[in-house]
Amino acid sequence: MPGSTAKLEPRLQAVAQEISAPTHADIGSDHALLPRYLLLSGRVERVIVVEKHRGPWENSRRALQGLCAEVRLGDGLGPLEPGEADSLSLCGMGARLMVQILSAHPERLPPRLVLQPNDSALPLRRWALEAGYALVNEQMVQGFWRYSILTLARGPCTAYQGLPLEAALRYGPLLLKARHPLLWAELQARRQHLARLPQVERVRQEQTDLEQALAFWEPD
Repeated sequence: MPGSTAKLEPRLQAVAQEISAPTHADIGSDHALLPRYLLLSGRVERVIVVEKHRGPWENSRRALQGLCAEVRLGDGLGPLEPGEADSLSLCGMGARLMVQILSAHPERLPPRLVLQPNDSALPLRRWALEAGYALVNEQMVQGFWRYSILTLARGPCTAYQGLPLEAALRYGPLLLKARHPLLWAELQARRQHLARLPQVERVRQEQTDLEQALAFWEPD
């Protein structure tokens, strides 16, 4: 039932701060904590939640009962109509799965996307460049892991200008420019991990990208 907004965990709070729209779509919401918060806080007027399986679909229907929300059963963006949503969020999935979902129905993508993967955001940054979405904001939030939150808007992207492209795609151009402290901790942990691996070409390439990223913390 409608009521006061519940406090979201930090990663979802960071996502919510990036959303303000008449109609917002959330794909794979499960318990619908994010769309419920968006509605009760007035950040959106209406939400469409898409769930692939009946259990999460029922959970979301219960959580959003009495609110201006519609919960649809289907796969990814399939249940959406082109132009129906003004913004869209994907949270708590692997980045490669997110790319599959976003690529399946490009005509149904809204102009603004907020993405919170549970692993490296590299595939999403690369997809966004190829799909014509600009990276307009990046956040990193401490939780069970260090989570990246990407905000994308349709249009040309300038975030990577003047940066080593592969390092920026892997670790985040705006996080690098901001010398984000959580990214520094992530890079240090990753450096130790890579040093323990067999030095095959893939590992050596990531080490090169990592050292280019760490150079942002060197004194000017």
